[in-house]
Amino acid sequence: IDSSNMCPELWNMIGGVINEKYFEYDGFVITHGTDTMAYTASALSFVLGDLGKPVTITGAQIPGGRIESDARRNFVNAVRVATLSKAGVMLIFDGDIILGSRAHKLSESKLDAFGPINWVLLGEIRIDVRFSDEAKERHDRAFQFRPGFESNISVITLFPGFPSQSLEAAVIMNPKGIVLRSYGSGNISYKYLDALKLAKTRNIPIVVTTQCLEGATLMHLYDVGKQALDLGVIQSYDMSTESAITKLMWALKRAESHEELVELFYTNFTGEINKEGKLY
Repeated sequence: IDSSNMCPELWNMIGGVINEKYFEYDGFVITHGTDTMAYTASALSFVLGDLGKPVTITGAQIPGGRIESDARRNFVNAVRVATLSKAGVMLIFDGDIILGSRAHKLSESKLDAFGPINWVLLGEIRIDVRFSDEAKERHDRAFQFRPGFESNISVITLFPGFPSQSLEAAVIMNPKGIVLRSYGSGNISYKYLDALKLAKTRNIPIVVTTQCLEGATLMHLYDVGKQALDLGVIQSYDMSTESAITKLMWALKRAESHEELVELFYTNFTGEINKEGKLY
């Protein structure tokens, strides 16, 4: 399929195949279109719990039928990594090994199109393959297959002049959750506080991310963030947008209360969130 047609049902299906074949293979390679590859890498990071084997995801910027395509190199590298001693969901692209739940597409045309958000590379593929200390080793602990995503969420990007009525309208539509892409360290104009209060009365969780590629939501720093935080929003700290979205979708299928949702969202399953790093 064109990766623009990717959906949670396919994430569940891909995870299901890995679950079914988990003990038959030493590693798994997934080929994927680049447009939504980072979303799939994040989603599978939550579906494939306590993964003891490598699951690598790769694709190409140039179609495989063209002589100058990067498809062969990326595929060969993904297979190489899938045979080695590391475990977890990893996105392999242009010689980089990226933690799946930190991956982000940075360019629509460069061959080094992907990079990690607020994280180091897990490794680099040169003549040899070199891993960082952050790469996890294979293990024999019990694998946990955890499928399921709630698709009925909204993702809203704030901008100067964004009408407060638009945010209120999104709340009135009763989504199961909202991801609100705020400014800087999680700052939200006072004019949206009524919409946040409305969401709270309707038990609609709001996850606040930053529009910045680097850094984190630190909503206690400024009053415009603290007042929103006091209304019960969930800050995403240093998560990538893809990871925050897919994790909210995944957690909504599991949590039976707001408190349980917050606990799930703040649990660091695969290295996707860092609440206590040097930034804080």
